[in-house]
Amino acid sequence: MSKVYYNRRIWLNSENSRSTGSVVCFDGKTEFSDGADRDSFIEIADCHGKVRLHKSSDDSVTEFIQKLSMLRNEVDSYINHLKTKVINEQLIKNEQSEDLY
Repeated sequence: MSKVYYNRRIWLNSENSRSTGSVVCFDGKTEFSDGADRDSFIEIADCHGKVRLHKSSDDSVTEFIQKLSMLRNEVDSYINHLKTKVINEQLIKNEQSEDLY
């Protein structure tokens, strides 16, 4: 018997965007060919591809949570990089081009 404990789907782009970025987080009991089992995953997708990280039968729940925490930490680190380094570089370039006038 299937049972859903958590199922959330989020579009990552605005409604008027032609891009199709999304994230799905799921935790539940799913019927497989060899019987029902716990199925927990996060899936991140866009127009060109997707990746699904799931709790494998070799992972404990604690190990899966650690995997997701490491992913979250790296995404946060990457966001900070983009906010500081890339945006600052763009601001400097814009200021330099304004100085030319």
